[in-house]
Amino acid sequence: MFTPSFKKSNSVSELTGHDFLTELFGPLRSIEKQPLKTSGFSGSAHEKIILHPENGESISLILKRIYASQDMTIWRSGNIHNREVMLLDDKEMAEVWDIFQSPYIAYAIEENNSALLMHDLSKNLFPDSREPIHPKQEDSILHNLAQLHAHYWQHNLLSKPWLGKQNIFFNFLGPRAPAEEKAAGRKHFIFELVQNGWDLALKFLPAELKYFLFDPPVEKMTEGLPKTLIHGDSKLANFAIMSNNKVGAFDWTITASASPACEMGWYISVNASRLARPKEEVMNRYRGFLQKELNITIENEIWNRMVDVAVLTGAETLLWNKALNLQRNIAGAKQEWNWWVNNIKRIYEKK
Repeated sequence: MFTPSFKKSNSVSELTGHDFLTELFGPLRSIEKQPLKTSGFSGSAHEKIILHPENGESISLILKRIYASQDMTIWRSGNIHNREVMLLDDKEMAEVWDIFQSPYIAYAIEENNSALLMHDLSKNLFPDSREPIHPKQEDSILHNLAQLHAHYWQHNLLSKPWLGKQNIFFNFLGPRAPAEEKAAGRKHFIFELVQNGWDLALKFLPAELKYFLFDPPVEKMTEGLPKTLIHGDSKLANFAIMSNNKVGAFDWTITASASPACEMGWYISVNASRLARPKEEVMNRYRGFLQKELNITIENEIWNRMVDVAVLTGAETLLWNKALNLQRNIAGAKQEWNWWVNNIKRIYEKK
C-alpha cells in the first residue's frame, strides 16, 4: 500500500515561505507568486506558486485557500469548515490515495480557514469546453470512482463525523437553497442564479413535479441502499488524467458517506455536455465496473432504485441551470431538459 505523506504547516503563510518550501524541494533561487482564476464558484482562492531551484527546472504548484465564511460548498454540506484538510490529516483514510493519485503536498489550518499546497496539474486537466470527452477517459474516471466506492462499501470508517451526510445531495442547490442561505444571513452570487433558475424550472414543470421536487421522498427512496465514501463533487474539472494513466482527484470539500448513486447523479448532471455516452450508458458502464470491483451482481431491483436516486440527485442539484440553458436556447438544452423531466416524471409516477 502506498502511504502518502502530507506535510502539516504551522500557518497558511508558512506554506509558501522560503524555509518551508526549501525543506520540501531543496535550495531555491526564488519563489514567484501569481493569482489564479479557476472555473469554480465555491469561494476558495487560488494562487500559482512557481519555484526556481538553484539547480534544475522550475516547479509549478497551486495554493488553495479555503475561507469558511465565503465557501458555499461548506455552507451547503453541513458547515464542516476543513473537510478537505481532514481527509489528508486522517491516517485511516490514506487508502483513498491508492485509488486516486494525490496532488497534495502540504496543508495548514487556521481556526475556521485552511489552505492546501498542491502540484500543478493544469497540463493534465480536461479542456474547459462543452465537448464530450473520449470514452477511454470516461472509463478511467468511472472505474476509479467504482474502485473508491467498492473499497469503502459499508465500511466502518463511514461513521467519521467530518464526512458529509447523504441528505446534503438532495438540496445542495435545490429549490429551498436560496431561501435557506438568505435566512442564514449568507450571501454568494450563485444563489441569485439558482433562484432565477428554479423560478424558471418551476414555471416550465408540470404542477405535480413542482411539489415533488420541493419535498422529494428521499428517505423512502434511499432506505436500505448501501453507503460508501464518495468524492461528492465529481465534475470533470476536479479530475486529471496523469501521464502514468492514473486519475488525479482534488476538491474533496463535500466528500461524504452516501449512496454511490448520489455520485452518479452529480456526475451525469454537472458533466452533461461532456459525457462520452448517453446517460443510461454511463450509469450502466459504472455498474459494470462496480460489480467487478465488488465481485457481486447488483440485483436489478436495487440498481433501478439507485438509478432513481441518481436522477433525483442530479435534478435537485442542477435542474435550475438546465432551465436557464433552455431559456437561453443553448445547443442541446431542450433535449437535456426533456431527459430530466421525463425521468423525474417516471419516478414520480412510481411513488
